[in-house]
Amino acid sequence: MRIVLSLIIALVFYSCSDQEVKDSPEATDTSITETKVTTNNPETEEELDHEGSFEGQITYTITFQTKGNPKEYSAMKDVFGDTVVVTFSEGNYAMEYIDGRIEYIKYLRDNYQYRKMIWLDTLYFNDASLEKSTLFSATKSKTDEQILGRDVDVVTIITDNFKKFYYYDSTLYMNPKYFSKHNFGYENKYYELAQSPYLYTEIIYDELKVIFRAIKIEEKEIPKEFFVLPDLITKPSHELTGE
Repeated sequence: MRIVLSLIIALVFYSCSDQEVKDSPEATDTSITETKVTTNNPETEEELDHEGSFEGQITYTITFQTKGNPKEYSAMKDVFGDTVVVTFSEGNYAMEYIDGRIEYIKYLRDNYQYRKMIWLDTLYFNDASLEKSTLFSATKSKTDEQILGRDVDVVTIITDNFKKFYYYDSTLYMNPKYFSKHNFGYENKYYELAQSPYLYTEIIYDELKVIFRAIKIEEKEIPKEFFVLPDLITKPSHELTGE
């Protein structure tokens, strides 16, 4: 998963570049610059055990706190809004930003994330196996905290670029193999330790803290059609890959 959530800084910058593309005459170009997109293919997917793994939706509030100049981060609220609904099903997840400029970010079993902005008929994708920061440590420990009346433990991930504190209910199971190749944001390390979707997280950069707090958990069956990508122009997110 977004979400995952180390997308925070990068998305603000490339949301601006997306708007520039929209206003440019080149926006009418319908060519696909790179074809890496593959939809879920049962013939190539690893067979995984879905029994008992959480399926449904978790709704989070999003809060931004900064020690720096608030104006530098004011665009974040416009991009992400105040609320995100994350849908999980059999190793796929989708982050729908209810009141932001992002329509959704979807992660599929092909290990790519696909981003749809509300004003563009284009899907941008990035390889979720890539992570540029250096991992220093990933640990878990007990806490006395509660989220939504649930006892939670914490996974702490420290890198040279950010710190993450994930609080989770260990009784809410998620198969960690779903995300074993999801290096982006070190989601694989989190699920390896927690084996559960998080209910609260703090992502801390030098001058910015991003907080996701669960306000609703709904376990339910998700139709497979929910994760079928629309037939749109599909391009790589150069801003994230550095290509």
